[in-house]
Amino acid sequence: MNYIDKARELGEALAQIPEIENLKAAEAAIATDSKSKEAFTQYQEKERQLVTAQMLSKVVPEKDALALLDLKVVLINKYPLIKAYFVQQQKYEKVMAIVNLTLTTAIHGMPSADQLPLPQEMKNLAQKILNNISGGKTMPKMDIPADLKLPPNFKVPGK
Repeated sequence: MNYIDKARELGEALAQIPEIENLKAAEAAIATDSKSKEAFTQYQEKERQLVTAQMLSKVVPEKDALALLDLKVVLINKYPLIKAYFVQQQKYEKVMAIVNLTLTTAIHGMPSADQLPLPQEMKNLAQKILNNISGGKTMPKMDIPADLKLPPNFKVPGK
């Protein structure tokens, strides 16, 4: 089995899902309105600069990240087409998160919800999602080392 061919198949299948089609349609709609297009292009350039800075230095100045977030909020409130785009982008990102989790669990095993640093009500929801991802098949459990260190600023809910 050629994993590159399988990855291409996955990409082609994902290109056909409504979340991708809706995201492309929302982006095309922005392109039809000159004011929305100009504002969105400016946002994308600022976002690109921030991502580049993050790739080069690994640390993004907080003021720059907040400025981009502020700009996004302004655009969402001012331009309905841009708001529609960000709504579709969020739906797309949810799908991609599930795809990534599915790939990760296929490689590393399935965590149990109890291994996740979440409050109990979130663990119950997470377990339903994990059960759905496994497709009803029993998957090997993910082995999380007991000495795993969380990032210093990471706060576990409920602790």
